[in-house]
Amino acid sequence: MGFPESTLAAGRAGFSELRHVEVTGSTNRDLADESRAGGVDPVVLVADHQTSGRGRLGRDWHDSGGSLLVSFRFAATAASAHQVVAAVAAASRHALAGFMHEDLKFKWPNDLVVLRKGHPYKLAGVLAEWIDSARPVVVVGVGINIEPVRTDQPSWSVAESGDVIDGDHLLAAIIDGIPHRLANPALVLKEMLAHHATIGSRVRVELTGGGTLVGMATALGPDGHLVVVDDTGVNHEVSTGDVISLRPSGFV
Repeated sequence: MGFPESTLAAGRAGFSELRHVEVTGSTNRDLADESRAGGVDPVVLVADHQTSGRGRLGRDWHDSGGSLLVSFRFAATAASAHQVVAAVAAASRHALAGFMHEDLKFKWPNDLVVLRKGHPYKLAGVLAEWIDSARPVVVVGVGINIEPVRTDQPSWSVAESGDVIDGDHLLAAIIDGIPHRLANPALVLKEMLAHHATIGSRVRVELTGGGTLVGMATALGPDGHLVVVDDTGVNHEVSTGDVISLRPSGFV
């Protein structure tokens, strides 16, 4: 499958090029390795299949050949990288919502989910890596399940919702939605709060450094951190970790 519409969209959005490969290990790793070697131009890399994709916290990420697998490279500072990631996540949700008959939700930090009986089923994931160099960049990868995938986590796909999406049309819509979101972080935060499955829920957070935090997820901080109020009333800002909703608000 070619990506002619997405190539045009990439040009409109200010990317220097869109590359399409049939198979690679990981689109994120390809762009990150390039960046460490000095390649910092804003580019889009899309693959039909990944052989060694990675999800959050180093998990394996499997695709069955029926997923949209794409990575973007942007110039970014350490302070702005989270805003870039959020803009891509919001653009992805908005684009998918234009093709699907689902109320798509964000699950912190950057998953897109479909709720079934109050439980989140992962439709898409966003994974980023910031590369600190003379010209720092952030690489943001998006994996969207068009067809059902093999996974040990609750998952969902476009096909399981009874919808049909052309990958080129979807990617073009995502790319077209990125520039004005990059320029307007307040819009992105508004979108996230309006479509969030985590905020307002009682959660258990398996912290990356070890330990568990239980409490109410109440807000997103300006740096994208999740604010959780524990049972003693103390606020915690969580930067990384696994979140499990114990009582999703409004979806019991």
